[in-house]
Amino acid sequence: MTPAVRIVAFHGALWNIDPWYRWSWYAWPAAMAVLIAGWILLSKPVNTGAWGNTGSWAKPIVQKAATSTATPIKTTTANALDLEVFSCFANSTVGSEAVCTKLIEGGKISGSRLASVYTQRGFMRRDRDPDSAMADFNAALKIQPDYPAALNDRAWIYMTRGDYDTALQDLNKTASQSTPWAIAAVAYYYRGFAYLRLKDYAKAVADLNEAIRRLPNNADYYLARGEALQGQESYDAALGDFDEFSKRAPKDPRGLLARAAIFETTGRPREALTALDAAVTLAPDSDFARSERDRLREQVKDDAPAKSRPAEPPPT
Repeated sequence: MTPAVRIVAFHGALWNIDPWYRWSWYAWPAAMAVLIAGWILLSKPVNTGAWGNTGSWAKPIVQKAATSTATPIKTTTANALDLEVFSCFANSTVGSEAVCTKLIEGGKISGSRLASVYTQRGFMRRDRDPDSAMADFNAALKIQPDYPAALNDRAWIYMTRGDYDTALQDLNKTASQSTPWAIAAVAYYYRGFAYLRLKDYAKAVADLNEAIRRLPNNADYYLARGEALQGQESYDAALGDFDEFSKRAPKDPRGLLARAAIFETTGRPREALTALDAAVTLAPDSDFARSERDRLREQVKDDAPAKSRPAEPPPT
């Protein structure tokens, strides 16, 4: 999950549990309105141009310091606990994880805020220590059973273990119109990927369409949908998605490798070889790209028509 999505989740958690946080979002527009209104009422327009009226309003006036009679608006400042929560969500690997652990063990937060901190710590652990990450997601869901970020992240671990059916049980709860926009986009992507691996290509394409509608600039969504379209033998549409992936991730060779697979499947080995050459240029350390290119080179060479031999002179 991207940092932007996690910030959205954290904002939602604070909005639900912290009335001062909600109040501050209403307070600053009100403060700006008071300041602007005061400026309009207390300061007369000054004509500084050459084409102004000759009326009294156009004469320069002496600007006087205005004293506001508005009631001061109470503002909130982040306390030490809020700063710890923000540090937990900073995604600075070990440092943020330690802050999250301190918050969990300190007993100063509870409810949805505690669930969000468990989920954040699990997110930072999921690649390095998936078992501990799973324990954190389970703890978050014990506190708040419908917490969408925890459900998404737990489903991700299930999918890395090949347990797509169990992942779908979580994703069916979050791939929903009632889930926050960006978090739902991730859910639709994960569920589409699960359907792809289960070879249910129609459902995969439908979910990936929705993921792309919500987050159209995420390159991985196009790669997954292209693979699902390839499974449906919609090769031209798949090639279009692989091109879109490469536009958004120009340094990633996976789009070229996917194109090569379609070209070879549809009997265009020379176009496949061109794509593989480009992939090797882009990622020279990729053993897979090099081995596929070398294999196809041999195949193209073997399939090349033999050169005609010079005609032998007729017998005398």
